[in-house]
Amino acid sequence: MRIGIQGWGSEGDLRPLLALGVRLRRRGHEVRLVLSRVDEMDYAPECREHDVQLQMVPEQMAYSLRGICQASQSKDPAKVSVALMDQAFYPYLEQMYAAALELCGRSDVVLGLFSSFYVKAACLKTGTPFACVHYYPGLIPSREMPPEGFPSWRWLHPVSWALVGKLIDMAFLKPAAKFYASKGLPRVRHALTDVNMSERLNLIGTSPALFTHPADWGSRSVLCGHFGMPEAAAPWQPTPALREFLEAGEKPILVSLGTMEHLAPERARDLVTSALRQAGVRAIVQTKVGGAGAEEGRDGDLFWLRWAPHHRLLRHCSAMVLHGGAGTTHAALRGGVPGVVLPFIFEQRLWGNLLHRAGSAPKPLGFWKATPEKLAALIREATTSEALRHRAAELGAKVADEDGAGVAAKLLENLELDPEQSGQAVTERKHGS
Repeated sequence: MRIGIQGWGSEGDLRPLLALGVRLRRRGHEVRLVLSRVDEMDYAPECREHDVQLQMVPEQMAYSLRGICQASQSKDPAKVSVALMDQAFYPYLEQMYAAALELCGRSDVVLGLFSSFYVKAACLKTGTPFACVHYYPGLIPSREMPPEGFPSWRWLHPVSWALVGKLIDMAFLKPAAKFYASKGLPRVRHALTDVNMSERLNLIGTSPALFTHPADWGSRSVLCGHFGMPEAAAPWQPTPALREFLEAGEKPILVSLGTMEHLAPERARDLVTSALRQAGVRAIVQTKVGGAGAEEGRDGDLFWLRWAPHHRLLRHCSAMVLHGGAGTTHAALRGGVPGVVLPFIFEQRLWGNLLHRAGSAPKPLGFWKATPEKLAALIREATTSEALRHRAAELGAKVADEDGAGVAAKLLENLELDPEQSGQAVTERKHGS
């Protein structure tokens, strides 16, 4: 089968798409991956190694992370999100849509990230079967559960979901509806169901250890497990300097705030370093902004590191401070270590709540209101609490054999495709429609 995969975002958004592509390629499918990155992550070496065809659209975005940093000074996550979309999404929308049309013409089925509404638009335009990738499961409506933060009264669930749908429409419907209309596509009535979901198949990259699959989702929305790279596909060994640091004392904790640290690099650095020293712990601080200078290396009980696979690094660590993206949340879960979640935006707080309810993390501490004292207290709790350590290890063992990418690959293979419909994409592209 010819499978196209396309999405926009940071490493936390795009690396799971690469993992899906690698797994599908290993199962004998032809895979084309079209990515639009908002950071500087390079996926080309891994794609070459695993024979996954890669196209970057655009090759490099011309926008300023510093500009978005300025927007974040208000400490308003909504303004941060708006600034990111204005600088790194909408200016490239037509280019990304054109790439999606081309991808449809070369694919039997296209898999798109939930936030990349132009992918679904291209599939509708060309008649190409579309499946959607989701990471956070709590935004898929169900009669069996309320949205996050709403009362657990079953009779109230439909009303709660209707309200959430209205709020999402207020935030995201207008630009998507305008775009769909400009392409001659059917009217978009609701952002969540019409834009951010597939009518055929929604693949949700969340571990069942964190979330229970509602029965009323049926077979259209499936909780697959985290989409991680196969173990053998991510070889990594510590550098001599890092190995020396690891062997020089007790297990350090790992700090990784991902792309979010770019939103307020000075605050992130000062908050983290002060909290770590107040907590009296050794730590590896994974950063692309820089700590005590921009170079990797040791600074007392801290080791500054630009990048390493989280799941491999966590084997050497006792806990993790994370921003609460889907990737880092599952890294802490898979690593079997307690987490301290420092969310920058609302979605990350939701992931932090999942870890907390699972019993492997304290309550999340919002980045913009955090103080070194508050963060240090949570770090001490994560590194000294027997209950957190025991539960984290228990969850790590539970998800050790989880293969979300493999589950998703099998579901795609079993997706019923109309040969005439899937072939329509190629025909229409040849005729320039």
